Amino acid sequence: MHDKRLEQRINIKFCAKLGKSASETLQLLKEAYGAAAMKKTSVFEWHKRFKEGRDDVKDDERSGRPRTRRTDENVEKVRKLVFTDGPLSLRMMARKLNLHTVTVKEILTEDLGVRNSSAEMSQKMKGQQKPRSKRALQKLMKAQSDYN
Repeated sequence: MHDKRLEQRINIKFCAKLGKSASETLQLLKEAYGAAAMKKTSVFEWHKRFKEGRDDVKDDERSGRPRTRRTDENVEKVRKLVFTDGPLSLRMMARKLNLHTVTVKEILTEDLGVRNSSAEMSQKMKGQQKPRSKRALQKLMKAQSDYN
């Protein structure tokens, strides 16, 4: 399981044991984790489970085929791509990494805590001016690939 989700579930369990409401718990998670905080629906769902006596913070076993694309290795590949290549669309990232766009989006949002990928990735360019068109973005990407 991913550390941030597990950590937040432990905190939800703690708040439930202290008698905090689901709303109070959500607010505390938002203060502590910011944009990486679990969504309201998940917080309320887990809070209810813990109030009803659940002790385990891990997901229940599921039937069916296990996940194979969202591995630790792929999470690391996406993380490196975000920090080295600057702002890329999900489609461009998926092509570069040979992954499905859905997989890249899940890694960005669920594993790396990036909510608005294009906005947050453009901030990571560290002072570089954001290109104004697709052509400018393509030129920038070509220059970066020629440089590397």
